[in-house]
This record gives sequence, structure tokens and C-alpha cells, in this order.
Amino acid sequence: MQINRYNVGKIAERIVMNELESRGYRTTDLNKDGLSANSDILAAKSGKIWQIQVKGATNKPTDKRWWIQYGHCNIKTINRKESMFNKKNSFYRAQYAALVAIRSPKIYRIFMLPVAMAERATNLNLNRSYRVRRINSKRDKKPGKVWVFVEKSIQPRKANLPLNKEQKIIQRYENAWNLK
Repeated sequence: MQINRYNVGKIAERIVMNELESRGYRTTDLNKDGLSANSDILAAKSGKIWQIQVKGATNKPTDKRWWIQYGHCNIKTINRKESMFNKKNSFYRAQYAALVAIRSPKIYRIFMLPVAMAERATNLNLNRSYRVRRINSKRDKKPGKVWVFVEKSIQPRKANLPLNKEQKIIQRYENAWNLK
């Protein structure tokens, strides 16, 4: 199966649902009747229920490093007027963000972050990438996909503390399936 930007979201959702089900959770796809604001999956276990927002990223098999995305930012997100997750005023409010890096339906990595931690990582990214003036540019970076490599570069570079902090947050939640 060819994974591309048009189907990566549905594939990521199915992968997360499969992983949850293999750990004893019951899952429901909240998008089967159209788009559900803020949440893609409902997961239940031991009398508790969680809503999960899923973000998929197509990683090529030839990529040396894995990357994930938080979604797309807009001017409101950049200006701190709107969050990246749970943007809509809705009954549905995700407690977790599943960030899925997919190379194939069988080769992937999942980072299951509480939404507050996902927002924290996103804001570190926005501060580093979108909320700074470019030295040689008359314009700021245009709103778009907000993404990050999961691992540090193998190339020696000067320390980037916000990037390192962001990567540490993401790495801490790889395969964090014990939802609370």
C-alpha cells in the first residue's frame, strides 16, 4: 500500500486503534460519519474513556531520521490566540495526541502524549520556527505544517536548546500506552 498525504491520516488512526485494541482497549472511530472536531478515536478500558486526536506523518523508507507532525498552524496559532489541539468549541475534547510516523503499515513509531504535553512541544516548535524574525527575510515564515525530527541530527551542530527540549518531550512518550 502506498502511503501519501491523502491517506496517511486514516492509516495512522487505524494503526493507533490496532495498538490500543491489542492492549485491551475498546476503540471507536469518531470520524466514520464525517469529521469529528478535536478527536479521531474514542478509547475505553476499565470503565474509563479517552478521546484521542491522531496526526500522521509519511516517513519514506529511505529517510535516515524519523519525523512527526503536530498539524498545520495558522496566524491565530502563531499569535497564541488558538491552540494546536482542541481548536474547535465542541463536545469532543482530546485528552491525548497520538503522533504517528509511518514508513509502511507495519513499520511505524507512535508517540502518545497528553494534550498538554503536545501543546508544550508544539509551542517550543512554534517559538523556534514561526515566532522569530528571519535575519535575511522581510517576511516571517508562512503558516504551514508544524513538524520535527524525533532524533537529534548526526551532523555536529551548535546546540539548539528549544529543539532538544522538544525532542526530549516527544521521545518520553514513545509507546506510552498506559492512558490515565
